[in-house]
Amino acid sequence: MAAQNFQVVVAIDIGSAFSGYAYKFRTDNKKDYTKKIICPIWKNNSNMAVGKTASSLLLNPDGTFNSFGLNAEDVYTAMCRKFIAGSFHDEKFPTKDPKDWFLFRNFKMELYEKEIMQKDMKIKDTTGKPFSLRTVFRESIGFFKKHALNAITRQTTVLPSDVFWVLTIPAIWSEPAKQFMRTAAEEAGIPAESLILALEPETAALFTKEQELIRQSKDGKVNLVPFVPKSKFMVVDLGGGTGDITVHEVQDDHTLHEINMATGGPWGGNRINEAFLGIWKDILQNEYLECSKNYPDEILDLQQNFERQKRNIGEETQKQYLFIPLPECLREVDDIKAKLQGSKKYSGIRYARGKAEFPLQMIEDLFKEPIRDITNQISKLIKNNAVDAIILAGGFSESTFVYKSIKSSFESSVIVLSPPECSLSVLKGAVLYGFHPEQISKRVSRYSYGFSISKPFDPVLHCSGRDTIHKYNDKLEDVFLPIVRAGDSVLPNEMREYKCRPADFCPNFALVEFYGTLDKDPKYVNDPELFIPEIPCKHIGDIKVEYGDKSNLDNNEILVKVVFGFTQLSVSAECSIAGEKKQVNAHFELLK
Repeated sequence: MAAQNFQVVVAIDIGSAFSGYAYKFRTDNKKDYTKKIICPIWKNNSNMAVGKTASSLLLNPDGTFNSFGLNAEDVYTAMCRKFIAGSFHDEKFPTKDPKDWFLFRNFKMELYEKEIMQKDMKIKDTTGKPFSLRTVFRESIGFFKKHALNAITRQTTVLPSDVFWVLTIPAIWSEPAKQFMRTAAEEAGIPAESLILALEPETAALFTKEQELIRQSKDGKVNLVPFVPKSKFMVVDLGGGTGDITVHEVQDDHTLHEINMATGGPWGGNRINEAFLGIWKDILQNEYLECSKNYPDEILDLQQNFERQKRNIGEETQKQYLFIPLPECLREVDDIKAKLQGSKKYSGIRYARGKAEFPLQMIEDLFKEPIRDITNQISKLIKNNAVDAIILAGGFSESTFVYKSIKSSFESSVIVLSPPECSLSVLKGAVLYGFHPEQISKRVSRYSYGFSISKPFDPVLHCSGRDTIHKYNDKLEDVFLPIVRAGDSVLPNEMREYKCRPADFCPNFALVEFYGTLDKDPKYVNDPELFIPEIPCKHIGDIKVEYGDKSNLDNNEILVKVVFGFTQLSVSAECSIAGEKKQVNAHFELLK
């Protein structure tokens, strides 16, 4: 699917720490491929213009939308302060106080490593109240949808039906997590036929591919040019929650082939924030927890203050300390100065005139663990795939300390670049992807996918204790039949078929169990506890095949066709009805 008949492409990036959107008109795309991609301007905590806003959502006590971004944090802070001053009153909810509102921050990580997902998953807000996760994503996407349409229709007579939408997701997310996001987007009012998901490091790669970053000397002249065919480059997309790493090769037609499956982990900037708050928890213990419970707005100020200064860690200055103003609730802690300055675990902290002074070395140490994880993963990939350059993308990559650390680890063997607008490369690349998704012309499957079958039991071949557990009469049950293996290269629209006779037949439809695993060579779809492998196979959902009246079927046989090579799997099915092979409705049901 591509924006072939649409007038404008809008890309939405719901990030772990920061979110935003970008758009481009079709007429502009014809003139200049990478220019005139519009990213609305937001204000950050320092009142500076930035390309994204905070990933914070505020919902009213009845669950309806209130505000998003830094505005949501400001609204919530103002409510809390009025409540403490005894002047809080809300016209719409006169009997409620601020703790009845729902504030969500960094909620995207709730989908990390979720290989099996429920439709009604819950998330806790900043005060611990449970709420529907899907509603949180729906309202967040809906905010950007409305904001984008307002911006576009203010300039032109474009209709909502003229807009094609791209929603970015991490490359390491599971198929159920992808379906969860698509469902939330559709519930936010984006038509299914006008929506495509895009993998974040892929879109960053598309934008990077077009940038003039590489020095070229030709005919006595030196120029900066884009990557040429046969170039290989690695994109390290570092956001607030996760880090995604992909390796691509530029083809002769200037499309990109993925040459290694996407990898990643929880290596984003929020790890640093959590470690910083961990210092306060360790030193003040229950007193910090009480402050978090009773004055969440003030602890939010503390977090915002640190976030504002974090990106500058590693700059060459004469400063030896990081100065953090303390919110009132922390200043009122008994003997706060003695507790901070007397900490043996965190020696060197100073306190003066309402500010905590942290030794820069202590703060830099907070970066070491995630940076070690990132550089270790890069090293593993480079051993198997030599690359011409490592390109940093995402908001966390703007950190001076992160860039310097990665550069010092690899500069002897490969170029390390942090291009202009690296924090917006995912968004801008997603707009380009909306116009031309065929630019990613080969992908590598991250998972093995397949079905459960039985086959004849052979006592010579199937002689382990694990095998005998799966023996039933003369059959070996629960055997994994792969249609694609982790690490396999797949082309767009590449189809793999599976012929089956599902046991679970209903009058109008059948459910075909679908399995997935990160294991390249799984043996069984499930195992008793004693034999569960290190990387287990999981029943991630079902393929629902709707054939109408079961009595019309010539037999119970169904040909399932799974399509690979895009950002999401798709499926079709074929049955024999009245002596003819006919296509019937089929779709994935991956949310339980």
